[in-house]
Amino acid sequence: MAVTLPEGDLQTRLARYLDGLNNRHGIEDSSVDGNIVLVWVRPEDVPAVLATARETLGILHLSFITVVDRQGSFELTYEMLDLRGGQVRVKTVVEGEEPVIQTVTDIYPTANWHEREAYDMFGIAFRGHPDLRRLYMWQDHFDHHPLLKSFEISTKRTFEGLR
Repeated sequence: MAVTLPEGDLQTRLARYLDGLNNRHGIEDSSVDGNIVLVWVRPEDVPAVLATARETLGILHLSFITVVDRQGSFELTYEMLDLRGGQVRVKTVVEGEEPVIQTVTDIYPTANWHEREAYDMFGIAFRGHPDLRRLYMWQDHFDHHPLLKSFEISTKRTFEGLR
């Protein structure tokens, strides 16, 4: 497979990325800071925005997905690299007791691991994920998500019934 890297200097590419995303999607907010394009989108728009980033703009690598527990909502950040120094961050907020967002594993296969990690640590479900199961914590009899701010660290309560 031949890889074509994005053309032009960094500032030109970043401006093209920002314009490309703004012209195709309902971006809630956007900015360029240094070598990073930051866009805020609605949760339902994440797959379409990431598909545009990969297929139209040529941003080939999703390096990670981070989650921040805002107690009542979750802020997800998808970090993509253009392999020439440009970065695009797509941020969204998912709300609810049992948060669900569409998977992007069909767009960026590297999302597989990161989505499983977000599910395991925070309880965020990714609709359509090919193998959504726990990554670090054991599968049976452990219904907790240890990176939630509401997670109570108490060995007696947390591990009750597992011994």
